[in-house]
Formats: sequence, structure tokens, C-alpha cells
Amino acid sequence: MNCQNHHLSPLFTPRSITIVGASADLDSLTGRTLKAMQRFGYSGTVYPVNPKYDQVGGLQCYHDLSEIPAATDAALIGIKAHLVPSALEICAEKGIHYAIIYSSGFAETGDGSLQQRIIDIAREGKIRILGPNCQGLLNLAARIPLTFSGALYNIEPPAAGHIAFISQSGAFGFSSFGVGLNHGVRYRYVVTTGNQADIDAVECAGYVIRDPEVRLLMMYLEGIDEGERFLQVAQEARERNIAVAVLKAGRSPSAQKAARSHTAALTGDEAVWKAIFEQYGIIQLEDIDDIIGVGQLFGASPRTNGSSAAILTTSGGAGIVMADSLNDLKMSVPEFSVTSKKRIEEAIPDFGASRNPVDMTVQISEKPENFRHVLDTALEDPDIHMVVTALSMIVGEAGQVMAEELIRSYQDTPKPQAVVWMIDDEHGKKFIEQLKGAGVPVFQSFRQCARALKALVNWGQRRELASHKIELKSSLLSSFPSQLTEYDAKRLLARYDVPVTREYLCRDMEESFDAAEELGFPIALKGMSGEILHKTEAEVVHLDIRSFEELRHSLKKIRKNMKKHVSEEKIQGYLVQEMVKGGMECIVGMKRDPIFGPVVAVGLGGIYVEVLGDISLRHAPVNEEEALGMIQDLKGFGFLSGSRGQRHRDVYALAKIVSQVSQLACVEENLLELDINPVFVMPEGEGAVAADALVIRKNEN
Repeated sequence: MNCQNHHLSPLFTPRSITIVGASADLDSLTGRTLKAMQRFGYSGTVYPVNPKYDQVGGLQCYHDLSEIPAATDAALIGIKAHLVPSALEICAEKGIHYAIIYSSGFAETGDGSLQQRIIDIAREGKIRILGPNCQGLLNLAARIPLTFSGALYNIEPPAAGHIAFISQSGAFGFSSFGVGLNHGVRYRYVVTTGNQADIDAVECAGYVIRDPEVRLLMMYLEGIDEGERFLQVAQEARERNIAVAVLKAGRSPSAQKAARSHTAALTGDEAVWKAIFEQYGIIQLEDIDDIIGVGQLFGASPRTNGSSAAILTTSGGAGIVMADSLNDLKMSVPEFSVTSKKRIEEAIPDFGASRNPVDMTVQISEKPENFRHVLDTALEDPDIHMVVTALSMIVGEAGQVMAEELIRSYQDTPKPQAVVWMIDDEHGKKFIEQLKGAGVPVFQSFRQCARALKALVNWGQRRELASHKIELKSSLLSSFPSQLTEYDAKRLLARYDVPVTREYLCRDMEESFDAAEELGFPIALKGMSGEILHKTEAEVVHLDIRSFEELRHSLKKIRKNMKKHVSEEKIQGYLVQEMVKGGMECIVGMKRDPIFGPVVAVGLGGIYVEVLGDISLRHAPVNEEEALGMIQDLKGFGFLSGSRGQRHRDVYALAKIVSQVSQLACVEENLLELDINPVFVMPEGEGAVAADALVIRKNEN
């Protein structure tokens, strides 16, 4: 499917438009859309509607929406909020099926009643809505501006590039467009979705990625309702070799509150979002600098599968700062080959430096033709994957020659390049504009340049998404009590082939003695009740029991403590369990995220998870290979892999448990949380076993 036959095509490329609330003052907010359309050369039919005017922008103006002579593909509505419902009703009568609602005063105010009313009208009238409280969209591919944004105020229509930018915030979206445009970012689409009463950012993304000219999809998201749709779009973009970059707002508590009041959308758990980004190869943006930097590099630059960079500079200090910025992001600044180093030495002064970073010194400006030799040498080195040229105050003819050489090499060489030119507008604006005009990524910030290059590297080295096959089976959870004890939880795990400790649920002392004899001392004894979630705090857990006498004493004490918390009929029994020896404690769990659904986690137990937060997350399901990658991502992985004198642990058995839990999470849709803590990971080849487990299901309070 391409853009032309997509269901949103009438919205993005309308052949006719009605502007409700059009102003005769084309510089006003309600007049700017028509002015922009005329400047962009829109050739379709336009019907302005406003009871105050007979003409608007040289076109007949209709006093009422009902008077327009024919249905149009779309209506742009920029009138007071309380008038919008009646306008939508007339749109339905006229057969207009798409509406962009600029108007504010809906759910963002905290009162959703008016927004719900327009939703109901739109559904009844088969109208799709973009907005309300948005700034519309810009389709540069078709030269169609459906926006009142000041970013287009009196500017020449920009050429269409290869970047689609979709933003929930109208002002942020078009401001980012304007600032990015000034820095050489070449957009193809800009879409703002506002309150997302109907059409949301994800649906718009599904449209733009079908354009074969789109190379990068950038999104500003405050929240989404359906994580699965977002992941499907991300996956489709990936299959089309389109990079996806997201600025996810709402990380702090105050920002989350602002986001909820802004769009009434779920913001989600920050850790889950980060895990999703990593798992699906989505570039995480943090601010406008990232939007500009990533936009420059991905808008036209070839991809790279390597992380080694050559730095060419006219300032030793600049070279050091650039190298530090790259090294901070774990990018390599390697030595050149002997051949490359000799060739570079031929073109730079004796007091320069041929190592990487190359200090060509400011003297290169005396012979700027030598710059070509150095640049070509660096680009031809097979161990170099990209080149950063960090220039200082190179002015005059030398600056012109260097600018031309950078443009030439960028156009002729497949390797990515970036330029950091530290120069003021008075001396360097001409050169900077030449580079931007030719599509060469040019920065004045080392950090911004490094982060953009790192994003390019990460995209080139992204992991392939594994195909998952979930064994289709009926829910087993439905056959368990509404409140599961540890014993119940481990029975459930065992049904999903998760190894659990040997244990017996006993009703009395006699059965407990029989179980102890069968298992052999030492043993653990635990009181079981679905109403006691935290057994240790309730003092109903005794470990390392080594005799029948100790067992008798523990049973009496646990029974007494149980009765402090629950009635006799709520006591399920007493779990007699083997003590696991020689294992390293880990934790495996899952939670059902309200946006993305089941998420699986693994980490080292004890202080590593409690204090250091050493947890690895993935969207479920994951196969055993992916689960192993999660384990290897842990900061404390060395304790499992045998570093610093530690014993090698059976990480493959742990990975199998993680994978099985992830599949369980996908099948058992009523499962909210699962906590297996601890999982004892035995020495290599001896497996892993779940020693305790907690299950929380949807029907619990």
C-alpha cells in the first residue's frame, strides 16, 4: 500500500477544502492558512466560510457552511469551541468526511464533555477528525499547507525532504519544524494531532511511512492509548528501512501531570518506554537539539554499520573535545593505518598531528587544497566508518575552498560525514548556509554532533527482531483460586515448564513430618494464605530447619502468626520446601503495562535489584536468545559469567525461565504481575529453579 490509496489520503492530499472561520485578514491566525495555500500554489478548490465577508483572499466567501456548493475532501475549522459541534453536523450533511479542528477549549481544559460531543457527531456522520487543539499539517511532498502556524509566515515554500515529523503538540511540532528548517533539516511532512479525539499520531505515522521518499520518522509523544499499534508501525517502518526517532515527553511527575491534562492520554512507565526503544531499535530523542541533529544526519546521509570515527580539525582543543564527546558515547576514535598516517603527514605542517584526531592546524588555511588530500585519505581508510571535520575560525578564501571540498566529498563518498564549524555569523554564515543547502550535516555543538552520530550508529547496528511463536493454549489461570498463594503460583509456573523447588503443601504436623522426611533436611517452612502477600513481614517463613524438633517449633510459631492476620478458614496449609544450595539469587518477573501489555524483567537479586536497580526489561514475548541478551545487559552480569573469581552460572537455564515467563504472560491475559524471587541460578550445566513466586491477577482488589 502506498500513500495514494491509504484511507487518510483525502486528509493529506485534499483536492478541495472548506475553511470554516476564514478571515479576510490573511495575516491573522484564521487567515494564515489561505495565505499559505496561495503562496504554495495550491490548485484545488477552496471555499472560505465566514458570515462577516463576501470575499476572502480573492475568493467568494460563504456566509454559512450550509451554503457551499459542493462537498470538499476536508474542512479546516477555526471557530470558537462551542460552535464546532454545529459545524461538524453540517459537514456530515454536506458529505465532508475529514475535518482538521484548530479550535481549542476541549479536553485540554479538564472538561471532556464538549470533546465527547464532537466525537459522537463525527462517528454518527462518518467524519474523521484531526485535533481539536492542533495546528494542522504540512505536506511538502504535495505542497499543501493545512496549518495556521507562524512557522510558514511569509516564507518561501521549502523543498520537500525525506523526514516526517508527527507531534501531539501543535506549537512544539511546528516550532521544531521552523528551527530545524533553519539548521538544514529537510522535512517532507509535519503533522500535529493535538487532543487526538480521533486520528492520533500513530495512525498518521502509518500514512507517512508508506511514502517511499521518507527515510526518517520523528515523533513527539506525550502518551498513546494502544501500544500494540505503535509497535506495529515501528516494525513496518523498520521493514521499509525507515528510522524511527521518538521524543517521549512526560518523564518527570510534574511533566506527566501536564501531559495528562494536555492530551488526556496515558504517559506510561519511563523504564518500559526505554526498554521498548532499545528492543525495537527506536532512537530516543531528548530535546530540540536531538531533533535537529538526528534530522540532519538521517535526512540524507547513508547508514553506517560501524562506530569508528576520524576527526579532522584545525584546532587541537576542538579535536580533543570532539573525541571526548564521542568516547563518552562509546564510539571509537582509532589510530589510522600506517599508510593513511603517512599520506596525512604529507599534507599537514610538521608541528601538526597525524594521529586521530588529526590536527591540521590553522596553517591548513594557507594551503586549503591540502585539506582535500587529508579528507580523502581519512574517508578512504577501511577502518574508518565516518568523518567529523571540526573547523575553527577559517575565513575568507580558505573557508570557501574548505566548504566546497566538504560538499564535494559528501556528495561523492558513501561514508557519513558531519561538520562542526566554530565560527560567528559575520565570518561564517555564508559557508554554513552553503553546507546546509547541499545537505551536509553542520553543527556548532560537539555534543549535538556526537549524539546524532551515535543515533546513526545504533540504527546501523540495531538487532534484528526475532519472530515469536506462542504456543496457543487455553488459560490455566482460570482453574486457580482468585488469590494465589506461593504454592499456587509455583504450580502455575510448573505448568509452563518453569522449574520450581521440590515441596509439599501440608495440612498438619504429621503431613509436615512426612514431607520433611521425603525431602531431607534442611528444609524451609512457609504458611500459605492467599491474603498474605508478604510472608516474611508476616513472620510466617522459617528457613534452614534442620531437625524434626525445629520443624515442630517452627510450625507452632507460624500457625500462631498466621492467625494474627487471617482466620482459620483462610489458611491453605503449610508449605514444606527443599532448601536450595549453591545457587545465585536472581529475580524474574512480569507486569502488564497499561499501554504495551506484558513486559518481562530479569535481574540479579538482593542489593543489585533493591539498591542499584539492575533490571533488564523487554516487551513480551522473548525467545531464549533474546532473554540471554537481557541477562548479558545487566551491570552485574559478570557475577553470573564467572568474572573476578566467581563461578560460571547456568545463564542458559535462567534465559529459558525468562522466555517461558514471557510466553506465560502473553497467554494469561488476566495476569497483572508475576514476581519470582528468588530464582536460584546453579553452577553451569546444573539449571535454575524458582524458589518463591507471587502472582497478582486482574480480579484482585
